[in-house]
Amino acid sequence: MSEGRGIRLRRYELESLLKSFLLFFVLILLLYLLLEWQNYKTQVRQLDRTLLGDMQVFSYKPLSGAFDVSFIPRNKGEQATLTLYKDSNGTYALFEIPSSKRYLLKVSLGQEKYRRRIEGIRTAILDMLIWYILLIALLSMLLAYYALYPLKKALQLNEEFIKDMQHDINTPLSSLLINLNLLKRRFGEDRGFERMANSVETIQHLQSNFKSFLHGQTPEMDSFSLYHFLEGRMEYFRVLYPQVGFFLSVEKDAILYTNREAFMRIIDNLLSNAGKYNVKEGEVHMRYTKKRLYIEDTGRGIKDPRKVFVRYYREGERGLGLGLHIVRKLAKELGIDISLKSKEGSGTTVILKLGKVTVESQN
Repeated sequence: MSEGRGIRLRRYELESLLKSFLLFFVLILLLYLLLEWQNYKTQVRQLDRTLLGDMQVFSYKPLSGAFDVSFIPRNKGEQATLTLYKDSNGTYALFEIPSSKRYLLKVSLGQEKYRRRIEGIRTAILDMLIWYILLIALLSMLLAYYALYPLKKALQLNEEFIKDMQHDINTPLSSLLINLNLLKRRFGEDRGFERMANSVETIQHLQSNFKSFLHGQTPEMDSFSLYHFLEGRMEYFRVLYPQVGFFLSVEKDAILYTNREAFMRIIDNLLSNAGKYNVKEGEVHMRYTKKRLYIEDTGRGIKDPRKVFVRYYREGERGLGLGLHIVRKLAKELGIDISLKSKEGSGTTVILKLGKVTVESQN
């Protein structure tokens, strides 16, 4: 993060911090609860051992009313053992009576008295549990922050690199625009100048997106005709891929309300892939129906469509594997659902659900 931004976190940084916090918190809390459960069971066993010892002493010399005493008939062959028994009436132990072979001495503690002692153990544990949960939450936040600190530093270096690149690109880009305008004035309009202007325009859009990314600016929203927008982008790619046929089927009254530059990057990435990986004399069809935009090509298809949106994934030697990852990221930011269907050797279809960015959805 840059020094000027202080401790302000980006959305994805905050999301990573919260997820890491929850992971640490849940794991540590589960471990703590497991230990406390074992502690509770240990204290209950200790209570039972103490009760049994007190009952044994009481059976020799009952000095107080701590326990109830009764005599029960001895079953045939039954012997008194140092065992604590529990039933619905409470807790008790059986002891021998030296002067009697027909009866056993029963020393018992009522169910209510035993329950109060167990509740005392639970209350003591729960009182400490609240403080330990707060301590675990603090510890989890510290662990999450320090676990993400190296990533935060790497992102800071990445942002600084992008800033430097953006600054270095501005000078030659401005020179290109000036000289391109001079050439147009000298030689008039030309198809080559048009392609150059389109390329410069694309670079300018990338510059704008970099600026928005670096400074956390909210993208500007705009209303525009979907038909005229797509026709302009297809014309641009018809020049780049003259061996591929580009066809458009969109109603002229379809209007979108979204960030034009980000939407352009989505469409350009998809059309670039459709043209680049198409077959010779192949076709690309764009059609719009029921607020869904379909981009279909007759290209080579994709071997594993489930991985295409994963960063750095690529099936060939060309490219960095970032194009479709960027497309999904931008689509998510604009509220556009994107899906892809493809079969190796049978072409690819990309579906953009534009319901949330149509003019009708803004009413």
